[in-house]
Amino acid sequence: MNRTSAGASGGSDALGDAARPVRPVRILFHINDFGRGGTETALLAWVNALDRRCFVPAVSVAYPTDDLDFWRGHSLPPDVEVHVLARSRWSHVLHQAQRHRKLGKFEKLVHKLSTHAAIRPLVARRFLELASRHDIVCDFDLSLRRIAGRAGVPWIGVSHYSFAARLGNKSVGHRTRRIRQFERYAAVAVLTPDMLREARGLFRGTEARAEELPNVIQIDSIRRRAEEAVPKPDSPFIVSVARLDEGQKDHRTLLCAYAKARERLPGIGQLLLIGEGPDRASLEALAKELGIHDAVRFLGFCSNPFPYIRAAEMLVLSSRYEGFGMVLGEAMALGTPVISADCPTGPRDLLEGGEAGLLVKPGDAEGMCEAMIRLSVDGQLRDTVRRRAQDKVRTFSPSSANARMLMLAQRFCPGIFDASGRSSAAIAG
Repeated sequence: MNRTSAGASGGSDALGDAARPVRPVRILFHINDFGRGGTETALLAWVNALDRRCFVPAVSVAYPTDDLDFWRGHSLPPDVEVHVLARSRWSHVLHQAQRHRKLGKFEKLVHKLSTHAAIRPLVARRFLELASRHDIVCDFDLSLRRIAGRAGVPWIGVSHYSFAARLGNKSVGHRTRRIRQFERYAAVAVLTPDMLREARGLFRGTEARAEELPNVIQIDSIRRRAEEAVPKPDSPFIVSVARLDEGQKDHRTLLCAYAKARERLPGIGQLLLIGEGPDRASLEALAKELGIHDAVRFLGFCSNPFPYIRAAEMLVLSSRYEGFGMVLGEAMALGTPVISADCPTGPRDLLEGGEAGLLVKPGDAEGMCEAMIRLSVDGQLRDTVRRRAQDKVRTFSPSSANARMLMLAQRFCPGIFDASGRSSAAIAG
């Protein structure tokens, strides 16, 4: 991956007519820990895309992980400082074990007690000291909501998933407590218009404030990375890129749909599943049960899935709920037609209501099967959705993302902007 920020290269039109700060805005992104999921991918896209003429991004994590080391070597730009808050082994060893599901009952109890009594206060104190040296905090996974609003700087909290999916089955008391935490932020950023509608309904009558801030899709970088040589099938294939977690991603429906489609259209090609997760074994067993195990390949985690996505006949996302649906946008940038479950909240907005990709009812294996067959046999449909997808994905480019972030910075940090909205350098010029 190109580890130089898109903005750092400094194209003259990168920011369009957006206001410029007098000096770069120091923005601190925080995430509890680094894994290999969509939230991490979105954060990495932001720190790579922010224009260094206007922003100095930094990243903090509560806990170190092997995945953090991985991303430092692959995607984190070298100019971005990374601050680990729970640095000592005693403060993170049980967290590491919990991530790998290696805690016994007694260890779980010790972990819970030590987290509440010692580790969480330590992380909070160190973070607030760090935050006071920045202009904006971006709590990228809302993991610091209990201390949000402190350190004398504005906080933006980022919600990556549907509020209805996350809070819909919770008690009134739980929702009330969560909204009170949201009120501590200058704004809670959401990723799509549908999420914004949800948030405004949820926040009605409160002081919590929602703003739309879509993810960044680094179109040029994605296309460059798609040129990497990887061992792909010689025949046509379908691809799905998602964590193997049935609580959200619902690969069971995808496998059932693929089995139906393969029976009706034997030449539809193989199915490649890219991603790792706790439900891999059960999904492999299901593929055998359905009689498709010879046609389904479980590739595990892949740091660069883009060559597979570009070469695929289509990409399919079968989630029960999403936030933005990042992988859909990445496929759209590569010209690969997509099928998605019409789940809350991102796919419908991203796919223009079904004009830039096909939408099917969540959990509907028959509908997903029919969509696969349609895209396989209808060349005109493929061309139409591909063309509309290309138009849509450009609205999430780094230049658009920089302009959106600058608007938020100007609103919450007006002192960094002069009265005209131009930088001192621009005035001198």
